[in-house]
Amino acid sequence: MTSRKLQMEEDRALRDAARALVKGDIAHLRGDVEEKGVAARVASSIKLGASDIFHEGMELVERHKPASYGLGAVLAAVVGWWALGSSSDESDDQDYAWDENG
Repeated sequence: MTSRKLQMEEDRALRDAARALVKGDIAHLRGDVEEKGVAARVASSIKLGASDIFHEGMELVERHKPASYGLGAVLAAVVGWWALGSSSDESDDQDYAWDENG
C-alpha cells in the first residue's frame, strides 16, 4: 500500500474514533440533562459560585482585618447617611410646587 493510502486510512480511523467519542459524550450529556434539569443545574452553579465568592471574601477579610474595619466603617457611614436622608427641615414637596401653581 502506498504511504498516502496508509495515511488516509489512519486518518479515517482516528476520525471515526473521535466521532464515536463525541457521540458518546453527547449521549451522556443528554441522559444527564434528563436526569437533572437545566434549571436545577443553573441554580446549583449559582449556589456554588456564591459560596466560592463568600469564602474568598472571608479569607480576604481575615488577611486584611484593619482594612476591612475601615471598609466596614465607610459602608456603615454611607448606609447611615442614606437612612437618615436629607438634613433640610423643608419638605421635598415644595420642590415641585411650581407644577401645581402654574
